[in-house]
Amino acid sequence: MHLVVIGDIHAQADKFWLMMQEAGLCDNNRQPSELMRDDNTRLVLLGDLVHAKSRQRYSELIRVHRYDEYNPKHIAKAEKAQVTFLKDVKRFCDELPKEQITILMGNHDFNTISPEQGPLRTDDVSHLEWKEGYGGELCADLREWISSWPYELVIDDIHLAHVGPLAEHNRYDNDFYLDNRRRWIYEETDYLAQTPYRLGIYGHTPVRGGVNITSQGRAILLDTNGHRNEYSWLEIDTGSEQYHLKMHGLFFDEIIQR
Repeated sequence: MHLVVIGDIHAQADKFWLMMQEAGLCDNNRQPSELMRDDNTRLVLLGDLVHAKSRQRYSELIRVHRYDEYNPKHIAKAEKAQVTFLKDVKRFCDELPKEQITILMGNHDFNTISPEQGPLRTDDVSHLEWKEGYGGELCADLREWISSWPYELVIDDIHLAHVGPLAEHNRYDNDFYLDNRRRWIYEETDYLAQTPYRLGIYGHTPVRGGVNITSQGRAILLDTNGHRNEYSWLEIDTGSEQYHLKMHGLFFDEIIQR
């Protein structure tokens, strides 16, 4: 099995399609490539396709000097840009057998389709898109599509999810935020020892430098696409007894002013 894993995108369409091209999964017209159509190729997105991660990212998304989430025009533009991105990804998925592409449910995706949940906030900005009293209504076909995304996936004993290896890690109820369920990554415990999995791959927790290893070396954190021009994607070739991991991307792209 040839597996490509991409972490949290957060409405960065250009960065997403760049990774897809680098992985050889799409052509210049964003159409599935021969490799993507191969039965042995699988693509997994670790969730959080929506919500830009900072005010600056929102400003870039809608091309304004400073994004104001309480400005109805700004919210409408942010929603429109994200809907366009989601529809492009859905169109790509619809051209392939369902089992070849899996998009996992992230907490931001879940929040988008859950009217009973209040807005999320990331650092300096609140995510008010599609929230009653602020944004519009997400179109029914996208809402239904997002609702169909699973919370976890197992391929050749490799566990993939948005947050972590346990079911509670990927349950986005109110306690998810009160309990801070990403804390498991800081503990010495090997959480994969409690499971039948030989490796876990997760997003949700921002890291830099391509990849972070946790859970006594048994889990990979791949939320690496949020900082400026940095991005990464993981390539895995699996076998009956072993797997080969290769990280691709651009890490620590820094400009130093002297």
